[in-house]
Amino acid sequence: MKILVQQHPAFASVGFPDTAKVDANRPSVILIHGAANDHSVWSGLFGRTPNVLGKTRVNLLAIDLPGHGQSFAAAKPSIDGYADWLINLLDNCGIASATLVGHSMGSLVALDCAHRHPTRVSKLGLLGAAVPMPVSEALLSAVVATPDAALDQLMRWNFYLAKNADGSFPPPTPTMKAYRALLASARPGALSNDLKACAGFQLSDAQLAGITQPISLLASVHDKMTAPAGAEALAARLPNAQLTMIERAGHAMMQDAPDDVAAWLATLIA
Repeated sequence: MKILVQQHPAFASVGFPDTAKVDANRPSVILIHGAANDHSVWSGLFGRTPNVLGKTRVNLLAIDLPGHGQSFAAAKPSIDGYADWLINLLDNCGIASATLVGHSMGSLVALDCAHRHPTRVSKLGLLGAAVPMPVSEALLSAVVATPDAALDQLMRWNFYLAKNADGSFPPPTPTMKAYRALLASARPGALSNDLKACAGFQLSDAQLAGITQPISLLASVHDKMTAPAGAEALAARLPNAQLTMIERAGHAMMQDAPDDVAAWLATLIA
């Protein structure tokens, strides 16, 4: 589905076939992808979601942020730029308030919307979230200087692989290779831009305490990109948050543990 946002066409994948258009009378759930990703990272969940999700009759939209996927315009250099863009998308869809579900960078976009536009956000779902979300200078440099090696590293960090008996890791799975291909297909500079946006975002304790919407966080004990301790610390700083931990998954939880994420998403929406 195409939506005009800030005078440029934007794309949103519709989660349910019976909601091909946004119905302003239904609750809305917006899925926000992470750095250098697009709406496709959510697609594997829709066939796995329990029946209760389909019965809630919601507008379920997996969006492409500007500069990503099928959305036009340039990527935003900051989280608040993405958040303002998202609020404009809600305006143009006639959505007064929505549940925002964000992964990694998308979780920061959702938090910033809830902080600066509280009446537009009814509930939050945050996956792989941490505030701050530090990014090493070595990774930022590698993304520019040695992009192939950086993508290989990000592929390994985003997924959980149990070691072989000899201590070595098994070869990448097809899912891991597909995720690397997604990162490699991002527009030039998108990954570096998004990682810098994540590193530059911060909310104070007082600002986080002012986010009073119900919040559900999902984290993995094996996440190498945003450590589970970061999710625990964030949950403790939010007044109305609940944290769920899962096993045997990396940062790319939607691809690495789709059944767990689909069940969590269904509970959040229901």
